[in-house]
This record gives sequence, C-alpha cells and structure tokens, in this order.
Amino acid sequence: MRTMLLLLVLLAGPVLASQTVWKWVDESGVTHYSDRAVPGATRMEVSGGNHNGAASSGSDYSSSSSPSARPPANAGPPYADFEIWKPADGEVLVNVSGEVTVNVRLNPPLQYGHDLYLYLDGRPLEGFPANTLAFDLKEVPRGEHTVIATISSKGVKIQETPSVRFTVRQESIAQPPVGPAMQSQPKPQPRGASNKMPSSQPTYASLSRARQTAIDPATNRPVVTKPLPAGPKAGN
Repeated sequence: MRTMLLLLVLLAGPVLASQTVWKWVDESGVTHYSDRAVPGATRMEVSGGNHNGAASSGSDYSSSSSPSARPPANAGPPYADFEIWKPADGEVLVNVSGEVTVNVRLNPPLQYGHDLYLYLDGRPLEGFPANTLAFDLKEVPRGEHTVIATISSKGVKIQETPSVRFTVRQESIAQPPVGPAMQSQPKPQPRGASNKMPSSQPTYASLSRARQTAIDPATNRPVVTKPLPAGPKAGN
C-alpha cells in the first residue's frame, strides 16, 4: 500500500512543487517509501522538476521571442545622425559681440527618457529649454573655443558629437586687425634739395641770351667786343 502511495507521489511530482518522502529498508532487504516518518527512515525531498523545467523553458521562449526584451547584437548607436553643424569646425567669427549660435542636427528625433546637453570648453551650459537643438550663447570671450553635445539616459552618457572648434575675433582700437591689407603705408620722405620744385621760372631773355648777341653780317658770327685799352695810371 505504501509502495503504491509512493508511486502516486512520484507521478504527481510534475504537479506538486515539492514533496517529503521517507525511505527505509526492512529486515528482508525490501526498500519502502512513505509520506510519513518511520523510525529509522531517511527523509527525502522530491521536487516537480518537470513542471519547473517546462515553466522555465516557456519563460525563456517568451523572453527571447519578445522584440523589446533584448536589444539586437551590434545595434550601434541609437542615433544615426548626431552632429553640430553650426558653427563649422575651424570657423572664425568676427565682430559678433560675443554672441554665437550653436545648432545641433539629430536623426531620429530624441527618444523618450533621453536628455541632450551642450558643453562649451568642457563645461555644461545651463538656462536653455530642455532638449533644444538651438543654443544662443552670450558673452563668449575672444579666442578659440570647443563645443560638444551629448545624449544621456538616467545620468549615463550614451552618445556624443565630434568636437567642434571655433574662434571669436573682435576688432578694437586696442587690438586692431593685422594683415598685409590692414597695415598702414609709410609716409613719403624728402630725398634732398634736387627733388624740390623750383620756386621761380627762368625769364624769356635768359632763355634767348644767344639771340641777343650781335651777329657780324660779313662773317655771320657773333661780334666779339674787344676790351678798351687801359688808361694811364694815376700819378704818371
């Protein structure tokens, strides 16, 4: 009777989660099983392994068949297009009074539970609308700067843009622009008296002095005037 009871317990194993069985051997060497304690018997725990195994197998199948339960292997970053397109990398901004607009390109749109942040020179910027793609920066000092955007989920960074460098240049009297076109031309310096303009023009008579000399018609040469003989010296 007890052997039949044990068989029923074993058959019911798939239904019952766990069952206590007592085992002993009589004087004839026959092994007996019972659901009640017997002096000299050994306690055994019989579990419905088939039932649990089937449940576990079904659970694994349901979790593996669900598309949202596990992300596919080698899925890559969640955003195929994530970059800063304005200002351009290496761009020089002249006379902007410290005002710089940073625009971010994102595709697909920002997912639920994700947050977008902008960093200027390694420091996060605050005071902008949540998850905006356009940042109007004020009072950006002169010089070279770097800007980068990141996307985080529950405080963990999941993606970031390449770093973009730009330069702010503001012209002033204290720091004028430099370059060949901006350099002042040297003033002309006088080279000497020979380069000075004459203060008066020569007269017509001085230019035609040769024509005023008398011409000897016989020889067609200028008349040479002989000096007068010297007079007697005084006292002779």
